[in-house]
Amino acid sequence: MSEERRWPPIPGDFEVRDPNACIAVCTTGKKIAVDAEYAIIGTCKTENIGIERILVNVVSNPNIRFFVLAGPEVPGHHTGQSLRCLYTNGVDEKTRKIVDAPGAIPYIENVPFEVIERFRKQVQLIDLLRVQDPETIAAAVREALPKNPGPYPDGPIWIDMKAKSASPQRIGLTSSVNVLPEFGLGLDPVTSLLSGEEPKAMISTHPSQIVAEVRTEHDGTVIVCKEM
Repeated sequence: MSEERRWPPIPGDFEVRDPNACIAVCTTGKKIAVDAEYAIIGTCKTENIGIERILVNVVSNPNIRFFVLAGPEVPGHHTGQSLRCLYTNGVDEKTRKIVDAPGAIPYIENVPFEVIERFRKQVQLIDLLRVQDPETIAAAVREALPKNPGPYPDGPIWIDMKAKSASPQRIGLTSSVNVLPEFGLGLDPVTSLLSGEEPKAMISTHPSQIVAEVRTEHDGTVIVCKEM
């Protein structure tokens, strides 16, 4: 691989082993030590910025031709399933939402569609989502190695990913904030604790209709808010 630019370009929770190897491994919600010949291995916790970082790092290395998706699902975010949907279905051109993704906010907003489509063409998905056994993951890597078709012919795509950010606002609060009115939950700005007392204040920097859903996952109970 060329050393003209530093790879991978985007920092994250990962380990690089051999940049010339043909496999990237993502273990979603948990670090898993895998003894195999891969280019990069790491976790991905969120179904938006986290996935965007994966896209940028993969398309900037045309040696990567297989993407192993493994590890436990991330409660609430459903990052693994969202990655699977991105690979299978792509992203809606108008809304930037990953098509059919179950995550709370599965929007790819900070990378061009060129990068998304290149990822889908460059790699073959090896779907081991929810598999946590290191040897099973390593075996899948070893099985894929002889099938390496060689570097993607179009070369690397280098982009500078900068997440959009709103101007910071400072708001002083003396009463609780209405978080989930359906459940009578308010957030105390002093203690940062949720309480069942009737909240006395509501704030919104971008007013919109929000639907809150309480889900019971195998890892615990999560509250998922979706903008409608």
